[in-house]
Amino acid sequence: MKKSIFYYLFAVVCTVCLFTACSDDDDDDNNKALTVDNIVGTYTGTLDVMETSILNTPISVAKVSDSKVVIELKDFTFDSIPVGDIAVECTVKANGDKLDINGAGTVTIAALGNATLPVSVAGDSNGKKLDIDITITSIPLVGDLKVEYEGTK
Repeated sequence: MKKSIFYYLFAVVCTVCLFTACSDDDDDDNNKALTVDNIVGTYTGTLDVMETSILNTPISVAKVSDSKVVIELKDFTFDSIPVGDIAVECTVKANGDKLDINGAGTVTIAALGNATLPVSVAGDSNGKKLDIDITITSIPLVGDLKVEYEGTK
């Protein structure tokens, strides 16, 4: 009888040891504040332009300062019109578990006689996903062109 109680007690102790976790195994990502450094990198995702999806499109995010980044889309083409590179400096502000990204600039389109048009960027990132809208305004014969982008690092 004493041996069976000993074996049951030993089994309970072993089971308890299996279900305990070390603090070194805990994921510390939830305790760290999200910074500009977390969102810097190249994202690959889907670019939606006027009901057309362009898959595997890379967009890069480069750090300018602790509160600014440059969003860059290289060799953008819309409806057979080569727009070229779009690079916009954006401010970054914390908003919960994401960083809001907003900025404005210009893009020069050679196919339209080197027309310089306003472009704006608005969206957010959590360091793993980038969700932004790029809007080019005042395009002759088109008006405003809104480009939606969702990508991951």
